[in-house]
Amino acid sequence: MGSFDLLAGLTARLASTARLDEIVDTVVSEIIALGFGGVWLAVLDEDTGMLSTLKEVIEGVDTTDEMPELSIHDLRFPIGVAFRDHRMVNITDPDALHIVDSDDAVVPAGQLGLHRAVYDRMRGHPFACGPLFGSRGDPVGALGLASYRGRQPIPDDMLDQGTLRTFMDHLGIALERVARVEKLNASLAKAQAAIVKDARIKAVGELAAAVAHDLNNLSGVALLAASVGKRSSADAFDMLPRIERANLAIRDLVARLQRIARPPSSEPEADLQQIVEDILIMVKPMLREQSIEVDVKLPPVPVVRCEPVLVHQVVLNLVINASDALAEKPADRRQIRITLRDDHGVVRLTVADSGPGIASAVLSQLFQPFVTTKQGSHLGLGLAASRAALENFGGQIEARNAPAGGAVFEVTLVTAPRRAPEEPRPIPARPTAVPARRAKIFAIDDDVDVVEIIRVNLELAGYIVSTATGSAQAIAIASAEVFDLVLCDIGMPKQNGIDVCRSLRDAGYRGKLVLMTGWDHFGLSDDQRAVACDAMLKKPFVGSELLQVIESLLGDGDDAT
Repeated sequence: MGSFDLLAGLTARLASTARLDEIVDTVVSEIIALGFGGVWLAVLDEDTGMLSTLKEVIEGVDTTDEMPELSIHDLRFPIGVAFRDHRMVNITDPDALHIVDSDDAVVPAGQLGLHRAVYDRMRGHPFACGPLFGSRGDPVGALGLASYRGRQPIPDDMLDQGTLRTFMDHLGIALERVARVEKLNASLAKAQAAIVKDARIKAVGELAAAVAHDLNNLSGVALLAASVGKRSSADAFDMLPRIERANLAIRDLVARLQRIARPPSSEPEADLQQIVEDILIMVKPMLREQSIEVDVKLPPVPVVRCEPVLVHQVVLNLVINASDALAEKPADRRQIRITLRDDHGVVRLTVADSGPGIASAVLSQLFQPFVTTKQGSHLGLGLAASRAALENFGGQIEARNAPAGGAVFEVTLVTAPRRAPEEPRPIPARPTAVPARRAKIFAIDDDVDVVEIIRVNLELAGYIVSTATGSAQAIAIASAEVFDLVLCDIGMPKQNGIDVCRSLRDAGYRGKLVLMTGWDHFGLSDDQRAVACDAMLKKPFVGSELLQVIESLLGDGDDAT
């Protein structure tokens, strides 16, 4: 009866956990209670055939870290024979084994070997070792036993039947279950990463037409203004503000699109207010053409714990679905309402439309795969995939019909933990040795037009400017001349800007360093700090922004002579 209760208790504990450390601790303690002073438990890597120790306890001392990896294919040792024969190998006289001092040692024919470190730790006590099997009879790990009730040999029948044998069977199945869970988790992580990647590609693709519409309009304004400006210097002066405004608007649109394509973060956080604003700015041409009025209430809310690209795709889908639902409504009654609300630890985003609402027969099944109210080739996977993806971050999405008509979708996301505020970067000390407007500036960019425009801007402001369009040329010039500040583009061919700056530092340059980039996801990373970057300048920038950065590092020129 005692053995039955013991087995029942062990079975319940093994069945209630998928944590490997809990399984190991439970089994090792129970085996020790059966009278064994030494227990070794290992897991098998099926691909390599190597056994990695999970835990080893000898006479109450944890020696896990001292146990080397063992191969199940090495027939010099008892564990290799045990796996070949699919049984426990019982060594009643360890002194008959050939003690091995190195991995390449030769074991005499007809004899088995044992690592000296293992032999010494077990003090020459009899031991048994062999494979643990999963539910399908495949090996999943290994078990070693020693010091049975002191120095007694382990009875063979104890290894073949009874409580210990049942322990081993349960342990093998438990290890198999953990291995499956780990594989499923790995597969889930890959699938989730693929979903996020696909969502990013899909989001960029769906917004491409809308963004292209505005980009064409804005670039058209700039080109027409430039054409007018060519007629005379007076016309050019009048047109310049219009060209600048158009290009600043283009920069804003590109930055919003870059945020969608930004690589996922290890600690994903999403700014819902910014995401909704980005979406509305980019889809406004489509909504305007469809005569859809958008009522937006976006108060400041905390950031939420979710991958921004996923949130972007979910919100974009809801806005597009809402616009589709309004197709049959009169033009003066087409409205989409979008609201944000901070609700004590969660943020609620609501997208509602003034359309016909969701049929009651569909509403209860709306988030099931292949359920759709749309005609044509729609598979009905969007809402189902959205709900499943949001649940991975603790989020939810629900749907209902408004009392006055129309569909209402509500996305609920958990507020992200608050981070400690970053230390403000110290303001560079104003130099006294070099008046700013006589400082020497070195501009490096592979685009000839970029460095030429930078040169003209800075020389008009009184700076002495040199330029380079290649990494080798830049390093050669910087090695021969002394500069007060270097402007260097990150996206240089052959040798990127970080490497160029590192070469300049290695060559002895100790002046100010400003990195330029057109990529949205570049910040002051470890790479940039490694080259002592003083500032980052995002492209495209206007002349005033360029001067502001330089003057903040070198001074504003009040002491120039």
